[in-house]
Amino acid sequence: MILLTDLDRIPALSPPVMLTIGNFDGLHRGHKRVLRKVITRAREEGGTSAVVTFEPHPLKVLHPERAPQLIQTRSQKRDILAHLGIEILLEVPFTPEFSVMSAESFARLLAARLQPKEIYIGEDFRFGRGREGNIELLRALQGELGFIAESFPKLQAGGEDVSSSRIRKLLMEGRMEEAVHLLGRPYVIEGVVQRGDGRGRTLGFPTANLAIENELVPAHGVYAVAVDLGEAALLPGVANLGTRPTFDKSEVAVEVHCLEGGRDCYGHRIRCLFFKFLRPEVRFGSVAELKAQIALDVQAAREFFRESPLQRRMYY
Repeated sequence: MILLTDLDRIPALSPPVMLTIGNFDGLHRGHKRVLRKVITRAREEGGTSAVVTFEPHPLKVLHPERAPQLIQTRSQKRDILAHLGIEILLEVPFTPEFSVMSAESFARLLAARLQPKEIYIGEDFRFGRGREGNIELLRALQGELGFIAESFPKLQAGGEDVSSSRIRKLLMEGRMEEAVHLLGRPYVIEGVVQRGDGRGRTLGFPTANLAIENELVPAHGVYAVAVDLGEAALLPGVANLGTRPTFDKSEVAVEVHCLEGGRDCYGHRIRCLFFKFLRPEVRFGSVAELKAQIALDVQAAREFFRESPLQRRMYY
């Protein structure tokens, strides 16, 4: 995948260009339906699949107090798009100056720079100054600018729209399996492994302590997870996400214990894939009580992966 960050410096793209535009936070199942259409059409026509998105999220610039905690990091978004098969990712820098561009001007600029043959967006996507741009505007311009524009209705699951806001709510409530279902993959927390106080090893359950880089942190608790060390296989594990109240800690961290053992990865950036919420984080009366509960957590995680074995594939 080729990453572009400047609308004024676009290389020649192999026509026809099939394009989608959006924020794509979470890249959930609804988003992927649109992306797969773009990828399929590009392959059918021997052209180029392209995604246009905005960095940072527009609300972080226009209304920071209303800006959502993003479901994924920028690097995670890029990896998923590349894995799906998108060939061109254009991250348009969203600035106060850019925010006042009219929707029509932006559409004309995209047409001039990327020369798309087909544009696909979600039916509720809005763009341009005051969010004035929508599918109706694109259709009004398509004859003049030489592309065809189509929209996709919201994907439904369980009688409700699949949306980034719904997934955020599920994650914050600890409803991890429901969030995973809507995402179409595990929730991922990424960060660098830091040296802890070694307490997990003394308890008989050595852990990797992950400094969280994600904006959105799910409900504190214990989870069945898998660890991605950048190798062929993912390692099943159990993780505590929270402040470790039994030991009077205050900073939020992820402590991961690999069920099948691991290797020393201090200083390395790893990814922790969250599959299932096992229990809330609680304060225990003694270290012995904590140790007994960890043994139960490990067993619960083993049972989960016995019923849902990890496949040797990428979950992004």
